[in-house]
Amino acid sequence: MKQLILLIGIALVLVGCSVKTSREQMSDELKSQRDVATPFPASGVTYASFDSGHGYQVEYLSADGHAYLWYPGNNRPVVGAWKRVLDEVCYQYGNNTFNPETLQRGGSWNCDYVGELGFYVVAYQSGDVFGLTSGRIPYIRDQCDLPKAMRRVKKVSCK
Repeated sequence: MKQLILLIGIALVLVGCSVKTSREQMSDELKSQRDVATPFPASGVTYASFDSGHGYQVEYLSADGHAYLWYPGNNRPVVGAWKRVLDEVCYQYGNNTFNPETLQRGGSWNCDYVGELGFYVVAYQSGDVFGLTSGRIPYIRDQCDLPKAMRRVKKVSCK
């Protein structure tokens, strides 16, 4: 009887170890679509990116260097700045902003490689599709809501 319980326990541990996390699953899904090209970053384009922590983030990058982020759960866009420096894209949001994933406050420039940020782009559309530059959003979205107006080019699972 003790051997049977031990075997069941080992089996459960092995099954538990083989289950992928949502971040691993998301990464595998995006890697399988790495040949899908997106025009990121370009001014005058609205992008949707996906990360298992944030869900879908929708952002319009204006030609004057402003970034308008429609973040899940927010009741208005988060306005910041963006710029491209060589092979990096840099963002700066206000001191009054907070990233719930990194637990960091805004205020300083943060840069990442174009390829890394572009990897997470799953949809895009030319123009300020949702009128984010007005300071308003169409509605409060949840993490798994990708607005229908976006041109989806990659598929990811959102749970």
